[in-house]
Amino acid sequence: METLTNKIDTEKEKQLILHTLNNYLQGRPVLDMERLRAAFHPDAYIRTFIDGNLVQWALPKYLELVAQTIVQECQPELLSYSWDGDTGSAHVQLTFATFRFIDRFNLIKFEGAWRIIDKVSYRQEL
Repeated sequence: METLTNKIDTEKEKQLILHTLNNYLQGRPVLDMERLRAAFHPDAYIRTFIDGNLVQWALPKYLELVAQTIVQECQPELLSYSWDGDTGSAHVQLTFATFRFIDRFNLIKFEGAWRIIDKVSYRQEL
């Protein structure tokens, strides 16, 4: 039976997850490194394929690489998200003029806040 408490708890979790995802979606396009850092767990890893090779970075290296990019007009989009208990996942994309990043995140609830613990990214040329 769904109770008012369950509905409130569910809405609270949605807001916490969306806060984290929006830190990424709004921070990445404008290179707001503090917002971007806040979206990730400090031990997060980012993985992608470049020229057919698996490349992975710990969060500090990823943030360093992002900070070196140029701000470009971007359309961020949350495609989906879900969670069970203290784990979740999300699917997002950032569409730039000539390419888009399609990202899948694994999320964990850590010290009362949701954080991206793992990012798998695909770059699609348009």
